[in-house]
Amino acid sequence: MFYDMNHSPMKPLLALVVLGALAHTGAGANGVHEGSSAAQISFDVPANWVVQNEQELFISGFIVPPEPLFALVASPARSPSSHVLEASSAPWLFVTVEDPTPMLPPSQAYELVPQYLVQAEPGYSGAKITTLVAHHPVQQGGLSGSAAALMVVSSTASTSFDELTYEKGSQLWLIVAGCSASCYDNNRTTITQIVNGVRVGTSA
Repeated sequence: MFYDMNHSPMKPLLALVVLGALAHTGAGANGVHEGSSAAQISFDVPANWVVQNEQELFISGFIVPPEPLFALVASPARSPSSHVLEASSAPWLFVTVEDPTPMLPPSQAYELVPQYLVQAEPGYSGAKITTLVAHHPVQQGGLSGSAAALMVVSSTASTSFDELTYEKGSQLWLIVAGCSASCYDNNRTTITQIVNGVRVGTSA
């Protein structure tokens, strides 16, 4: 399965999604609860955000066959998949659980999104990666990973985001939330709250 950003397929690492049933409950005080028990991940999305799950992403063309059993994007803007990983004026959330290619060294998994933008997204060729919050180790629910806040700056666009990754065996949990640099500064509290609220592994 590949993610299609304006008909530009994602790298193979953002390809195979772990089998799992999508769990969706009603809105609570802090938003809408999303997740997958099989993929061992759960999180809350603000109640006013539009959510697209893997079935909707397949229909919209954001992903192509084989259709995954778990993937999700969200944003307060309509059609979140049109904004995710872009320097948009509205914040977005991208969550997936993957079975990464064995050719990718573990250390590179933590730079997945910056690498994708620079290598595959039009307008980001030659872009510079600026560290807002340095990568630091995180552990949760029996999983180990890394968290950081980064900005990818090109001559035409700047995208800032919080990135959280966990690894266990051959599986990779990836959570990314951000938008344009100015949007990120204005919505950083919400973005960080969403990412910090993600539960994985046995904590999900």
